[in-house]
Amino acid sequence: MCEVANECSTFFSIAKGVRQGGILSPFLFRFYIRDLIFSITSMNVGCKLCGINVNLLAYADDLVLLAPSWVALQRLLDAAEAAASKINMTFNTRKTVCMVFNPASRSKRVADSFPVFTLCNSQLVFVDQFKYLGHN
Repeated sequence: MCEVANECSTFFSIAKGVRQGGILSPFLFRFYIRDLIFSITSMNVGCKLCGINVNLLAYADDLVLLAPSWVALQRLLDAAEAAASKINMTFNTRKTVCMVFNPASRSKRVADSFPVFTLCNSQLVFVDQFKYLGHN
């Protein structure tokens, strides 16, 4: 039994999470993963944009990690995996991909190939384009 405001109810189980497309869904999910977000954004790893270190873009249940090198990206992936395990969260590695943004000048490229990245013991696929939140 659970008592709230001197009223009792019987215990009940919750079989589903928040409704897909619900107005509160992004807020509740952000609240749920706030420690994961903090652990990633507090790392000194990321891309500098206007003098600000940016390594994570998050909206609802979509996450994008930004890193300046392959070593940095694997560090971010490992940190995300560790933080997710603390809240019993899993990643859909079949929908998780990697994308490389090369500099405009070919002479400034450091490499044309990269090692395999892993998340939750799964190898991630490289893509040339990806639709994120309905945008190319």
